[in-house]
Amino acid sequence: MVQPTKNILFSSDLSVNMSQVFEHAAALAICHNANIIVLHVMEESPGSEKRIRMAFGEELYKNLKSEHKDGARNILSGKNIDALKIRQAIAGFFEGAQQNKEPSENNSLIKKILVAEGRSIADEIASTAAEEGCDLIVMGCKQQGLLAEAMGNHVIRKVLKRSGVPVFIVPFNEK
Repeated sequence: MVQPTKNILFSSDLSVNMSQVFEHAAALAICHNANIIVLHVMEESPGSEKRIRMAFGEELYKNLKSEHKDGARNILSGKNIDALKIRQAIAGFFEGAQQNKEPSENNSLIKKILVAEGRSIADEIASTAAEEGCDLIVMGCKQQGLLAEAMGNHVIRKVLKRSGVPVFIVPFNEK
């Protein structure tokens, strides 16, 4: 039996194209009366980390890493001009989709915004979906070569292999 969808994990690479993907996640959330958990994963690269630490020192490395994490969080939470434009477009989508609902139901569908770090983006997505009790993962993929990317050595393929829940892949056109 298919379980009801209550939590949707929306995985974002912070590109402008993600607004197209988020619209699908939002539509699914509205249809299922579900929450959205937004996730951005910063991939750790052990070789480059070591070189940066050696070249610039531990303190500067920690500062740069902290700034990157804060920047990602600011984009996701709307404290960035490009993110503000995306959020305004999303707000317009919500207004259109929710006009027939009661005013008390007009709350944001976003339950949480997470910025994670890991050696594997796919592992972080799959483990976050499990930890947060997500019933569905929504990801985006460039429309050109969608099948090639899904079948190749790409993050989507890895998530499909590791995930215990359905993965909804949204093709998008590059802007």
